[in-house]
Amino acid sequence: MSKNALVKFVILLVVVTLVYSVFWFFKTGQLHKQVENFINQNSNYVSVGEVAVSGFPLTQTVTIKDLKFTLPGALLSKRQTLVKHLEAKAGIFSSDFAVTLPEGVLVQDSDNVASAVEFSKEPEISISVADGRIAKFSYLDFGYRISDLEKNTIYAASSSTITLESVIGSEDKVTTKISANIKDIEGFDVVDIYRNVFEKKITEGLKTGEIVLGSATVATDPAAAPVVAADGSVVAPAADASAVPAAPVAAADAAAVVAAEAPLAPIDPIAPAKADDKLAATATDTNLVKSNFMAEIEYSLMPNKDDQKAQIPTDPTQIQEVPAQHNKVIKVTSLEFSNPLYKVSINGEMNALADDNMPSGSLAIKVEKIDNLINHLVLHLGQMTEKKPVTTEVQSVDLAGNGTLTEDAYQNFLKKFSASLGLVAKEVAAKNAVSKDDVAQFDIRREKNLEFLVNETSIREILGKF
Repeated sequence: MSKNALVKFVILLVVVTLVYSVFWFFKTGQLHKQVENFINQNSNYVSVGEVAVSGFPLTQTVTIKDLKFTLPGALLSKRQTLVKHLEAKAGIFSSDFAVTLPEGVLVQDSDNVASAVEFSKEPEISISVADGRIAKFSYLDFGYRISDLEKNTIYAASSSTITLESVIGSEDKVTTKISANIKDIEGFDVVDIYRNVFEKKITEGLKTGEIVLGSATVATDPAAAPVVAADGSVVAPAADASAVPAAPVAAADAAAVVAAEAPLAPIDPIAPAKADDKLAATATDTNLVKSNFMAEIEYSLMPNKDDQKAQIPTDPTQIQEVPAQHNKVIKVTSLEFSNPLYKVSINGEMNALADDNMPSGSLAIKVEKIDNLINHLVLHLGQMTEKKPVTTEVQSVDLAGNGTLTEDAYQNFLKKFSASLGLVAKEVAAKNAVSKDDVAQFDIRREKNLEFLVNETSIREILGKF
């Protein structure tokens, strides 16, 4: 090779190296910026201590230290996940990252108590990035367990598979498909769904007066038991039932009153099904019930084209103050939660519109072994009434004219709800032709700006039965 050719080759090599280096640093710089933008956009759920990108010259490796996140939604946000060290690695020309967790993962509860997540095998995690967003996500583990300091199981599963795929369509519509399959779940069931999603709303409603109880005591003395009318109001005083003329009471409500008169004694949780002792025992301890969860859900986000709502101010300093206006559609192709006690299946479609404060659409909820589910709920709600009240005391009027009483409204709510749950659920389910034997079907629908209907019965009417 001549000296001149050698010089040209060296110059070419230097130029290629410089161009490649610029390309690498530019691409990884963009990647770093995309990660930070994602964290900033989801700052309500995600925080990190440090983000770094390395791997020159052949790879791009994102290293995240002290990652903390919660999943959005009341059902999933009760615990925070702490990841001390996460690495996502891909080839320099690839957008598919393999994620590893070099250090342990912790889960922290609302009392800031952290518990270690013990994986039976390193989980397989992958993320695909497109246009600065996560286009695909895949998670597979082979079993894990979360234990407290005494090594008692808080939560466990034998395997979990979760996939997510997101695409942007016409008119900037973002559609995300989510698939999940979690097997042999321990430490979570429908009672936890109630605690995570509904308990806080109910207690706040009792405090603010949005939920009115009327006479606040579930009596244990038959002579002191209130008489409940069809609309749920108390029409006879607790002190002297004979002082008020007898009022006609619907059969279901009368039965509810009889149930309310008795103390909440321990019940045979599986009596209707005549199950064996082993199955009955599972109703008393959530950790003995191993459940399976499967879901196929499609979530769509459509920008609202209403000119008034989407108007952008001319002052650029105010642009970030304008809230994004979107219409959301959640299509539940299938959602199933099952265990030896009961099985709940859900499908349908709900819309969250920018000009409506509640979701609209329809869902079909099918419950198999409804008696088991009701008794399971009643048993655990009854146990909750024995614990320390979660609400402050509220005042309610004694209709006998004996002044005002202070009662724990939430404890009373649980007792009334537990006493009437079975009767009300069966009555509403019977209005659906699909319901039969120990299978209950609840078709829930709501039109925009109107009331929820369950099997064509208004939710207001149903709540009046408790």
